[in-house]
Amino acid sequence: MRATSTNGVPMPEAKRILVITGGHRVAMDDFLGAIGAICEERGWVFAHAIQPAAQQWLSPEHAGQWDAILLHDIAGLALKRGVAPQPIAPAPHVAEDLVALLDAGQGVVVLHHAISSWPAWEGWAEAIGGRFHYAPGTLRGVDLPSSGYRNGSFTVTVTAPDHPICAGITDFAVDDELYFAPVLTDRITPILGHDADMSGELFQDTFDEVSHGASTGVTCAGRPADGGLHGGSSLMGWTTTAGHSPIATLLMGDGPGTFANEMFRRLLGNALDWVSSDEAKAEATAHPFAIPLP
Repeated sequence: MRATSTNGVPMPEAKRILVITGGHRVAMDDFLGAIGAICEERGWVFAHAIQPAAQQWLSPEHAGQWDAILLHDIAGLALKRGVAPQPIAPAPHVAEDLVALLDAGQGVVVLHHAISSWPAWEGWAEAIGGRFHYAPGTLRGVDLPSSGYRNGSFTVTVTAPDHPICAGITDFAVDDELYFAPVLTDRITPILGHDADMSGELFQDTFDEVSHGASTGVTCAGRPADGGLHGGSSLMGWTTTAGHSPIATLLMGDGPGTFANEMFRRLLGNALDWVSSDEAKAEATAHPFAIPLP
């Protein structure tokens, strides 16, 4: 039953947000504190689930239970220091459940390292608009080296001021982790950029065959910084459609400084609001995308 205000007018039901983490370390208190603050300000509620158990929520039987799902996890990848990252293909029922959930119109926000999920499933990169490779891999039939990363200060820039996710957002500075990784520019609608130097020599490879992930100074030098499959990108956020679902991907979100940033919190809240909106779902239904199964 809906709650009513003092004048008897039905109040909107609180949006329900499912936050999924796991597979990668995160400053959990700071992160969940930011989610709690966003939800308190907007009158929403949230629940937190951790991988691998959280995967059970990503199935069609739960379609409609959550207004939006926030992915801040890495699924389908075994990470252990000193050992080569190991991509893990989803079991057939796991991939089928995810596709069916998105076919049902479940809004999803992909945050920061969640772009690394399911590297052995090409269709997942198509669904979210890109992929960070912890180890060399294949995308769209092209053999690619591992992606690169670096930490630094930069300005997040608004490139689509009329988009609902950018409502009330102005350019803002963060100290965060940047990715030198493929973005599928033909699959996405850009909404955010950044002003960081994307010269490949500034970025360290995530993995190399000799060090198994140790810091050896191996860089992405020689790779183009033009947003292609081999290069980096000046994009920091975009939207796309997977199945019949609206998807928003935000690449910042590495640590406490960003989590505490009021503009970041507003941006993330806007993204969760947008993917759960009737307008975004109608647009996704009008332009569906069939996610290829493994």
